[in-house]
Amino acid sequence: MELRNKRLTERNVNIMDSGVTVIVGAGAVLDFEHKGVFPSVSNITEEVLKLNIQKVEGGGRPLLRELYNHVIKKLNKVSERNCRKFPQLNFENLLHVLEMCIAYSGCWRKEYISWLAFPEFGTLIQPDDFLKDIHTYDYIRAAYGLQKTVMDIVNQYDASFEEDMSSEQWYRDFWRSLSGRSNIFNLNYDNTIENSLGEYEDGFLPIKEGEDYSRFSAKQYYENRRGLSTIAHLHGQILFSEAKSYPFDYSTRDLVKNRDFQTACKNRIGIQFPPSNQAKEEYLQPIIVSGSRKTEKMTFAPNNVYLSDLTRKVIENNRLMIIGYSFGDLYLNEILGLGMAAHGDDFRVVIIDKFSPYINSYTSWFQHLTHGGNPEEYTFVSRLAKDRLFVEVGQEEFPLIVGEYGVPVVSRNGKLMMCVSGFKDAVVNHKDEIMGFLGI
Repeated sequence: MELRNKRLTERNVNIMDSGVTVIVGAGAVLDFEHKGVFPSVSNITEEVLKLNIQKVEGGGRPLLRELYNHVIKKLNKVSERNCRKFPQLNFENLLHVLEMCIAYSGCWRKEYISWLAFPEFGTLIQPDDFLKDIHTYDYIRAAYGLQKTVMDIVNQYDASFEEDMSSEQWYRDFWRSLSGRSNIFNLNYDNTIENSLGEYEDGFLPIKEGEDYSRFSAKQYYENRRGLSTIAHLHGQILFSEAKSYPFDYSTRDLVKNRDFQTACKNRIGIQFPPSNQAKEEYLQPIIVSGSRKTEKMTFAPNNVYLSDLTRKVIENNRLMIIGYSFGDLYLNEILGLGMAAHGDDFRVVIIDKFSPYINSYTSWFQHLTHGGNPEEYTFVSRLAKDRLFVEVGQEEFPLIVGEYGVPVVSRNGKLMMCVSGFKDAVVNHKDEIMGFLGI
């Protein structure tokens, strides 16, 4: 048995040596032919702000819209006069505001009966007139309403993708071409990659007879005995809910994977009180990991297992593909930096993004990357390419580009490829170039 396990391990290592680590962000599904709400951050935020929250004391209130407007007003007051106008909040920013209100509302309303649950920092802050009369459970209801709205929108395209097997064939074929040769770390909440692959390893055991959910096994995920593509939902997914019955394999905060979305919604009813971090600040149970406190929400399984595996895979595998990720998660950006340190000149990275159509030359591309995009993305690209990105506009020879500007864009040191016309364009028109660049 020991010899057999050793051979299986060696086989899996050999398979992944010729494979690729893939990080998938929200931009990966934006090229779908969406029939419902378009799942961009701005459109999701717009839907969230329409919610009417049922108050504890009775009646409804558009609390999310009110809180949104209140924060915008405060931001404009504290900004410099010559500072450009603050960007509008998105649903993740708003969720963070709600969670901070949840964390300190108990202090404001003097609800704590034990110092063990009292966040000390709460003694130093007081609510303004707008916040002081809002009940803690109104914040909690608003936060859960926000998350439920996000999951409903995701489920619209996820269910459509599963029902119509002929839809988005380009997407399905791409993931199938990486079957058994990819470790996928998905920041999205949908199951479209699972439905494309058919067979995969995510660590969840088969559903037992008489149950409508499956439990997570870190051992099964890490061993991956069948040598399948692994899928890790770093930020949760729409099929997750809390485990409702003993035994809890890891903690009372265990997450299980339900048979379908409707079952997941049913099993979330009667959930526990929100967990607290080490500073005794409450936050939402991470069924989906959103907001600005992601690292705290990765404390429990399977999130903590997936996060540790991401670090390991980035260090072990010198091939990395980043699809539709905005470089907005600081913890993830730091892990990507470990890959550069581990692999040096052997590191090969493909970034697939979608820039605006007006970006059609090196100059406009460079200006967007340095001024219009996320500075974290610019920093990563600059460090990876090692090619004096700080060049003067109009310089005849641009260090980052091989030959003329085009798609894909390739760095002169051969470590970076960027496809900036969206995931579908990259798959349909440049798949062979991408695979050749990565050597898979």
